[in-house]
Amino acid sequence: MSDQTIKILQITACTLSLIGSLFIIVVYLKMGMRKNFALKLILCLTACDITFSLSNLMYIEPGCKPNYKILCVIQGFLIQYSSLACFLFCFFLCLCIFWTVIKNKINLNEYQTLFQSIGFCIPLIIAIIPLITNTYQTQYYVCGIGDDVEQLCKDQEYKPKLMRIEQICLFYVPLWLLNIGAITFIIRVSVFMNKLRTQSEQNQRSRSSDLQELQQYTQQEYELKLSQRITQNMLFYPIIMLICYSGMTIYAVAKLCNNEITGLKGIRFVMAECLGLCNSIVYGYNAIIIMRLQKMMSQQQTLPMMQFRTSSSDSDVNRKQFESFLSIATIYNDQ
Repeated sequence: MSDQTIKILQITACTLSLIGSLFIIVVYLKMGMRKNFALKLILCLTACDITFSLSNLMYIEPGCKPNYKILCVIQGFLIQYSSLACFLFCFFLCLCIFWTVIKNKINLNEYQTLFQSIGFCIPLIIAIIPLITNTYQTQYYVCGIGDDVEQLCKDQEYKPKLMRIEQICLFYVPLWLLNIGAITFIIRVSVFMNKLRTQSEQNQRSRSSDLQELQQYTQQEYELKLSQRITQNMLFYPIIMLICYSGMTIYAVAKLCNNEITGLKGIRFVMAECLGLCNSIVYGYNAIIIMRLQKMMSQQQTLPMMQFRTSSSDSDVNRKQFESFLSIATIYNDQ
């Protein structure tokens, strides 16, 4: 694939990702839940997607002129910063859902300052390290912690060993550790929701045939299914991130083994730049379900409560967990 084709694909992917991210911000703000903690995490993650897309669009053509080197360093810094921030906020979002559903934590807004400080400050500190070591270099297609510099700018100082160490420690290790952790959290939540649904179906079979009671239960059952679908969709967030960065990971591993995969040299960046677009699709689909749940719950005085057998010792805990889950997963309650 020619360099020009790669560049066109990059611009297209970044533009679509940017539009998708802006759309998500508009949709969620229109829900009128600006003070909600879960919503703020989603908005922080989307803001990082926007920064990532804009920073990738900064690149025009490879070059080694002094003025361009400054632009290249800025681009490398912003890409590194926004990528790490995306990893962290995705992890925090999955962690909050895990805490709410499995650990029955409430008042998650107490962690808002901590999560936002970590999500924005830690990536900043890490992104400064390559600035100090002068490893943001001109590369093909995108500037970053360079490994192609020896083919472009002969006058630049080339530190292959240091660059590879920084790529692994400052990018790939956080990427895989945080996203594997996020996937683990969501899988555990999905298992819990499946158990809730199974228990709900068992209870339905044991209930009386009173028509009004059955209608109320049917609505609650439908709400549970929608909530479960939201939870399962959450699993896509870290998976999408790993898929989008899989090309970069495979390329880096192959290069460490002195077996460069030429076909991935440009495509790996296009894959990563599709992150915002893929996220916006998942967020948008969840927003539709969320608004459907909000409309249903607005017709009730309280949040729906699953009916568990009174003989169950875990009945109250399970009801509270389900209510707490709806509170965060549907962006329903302002905290």
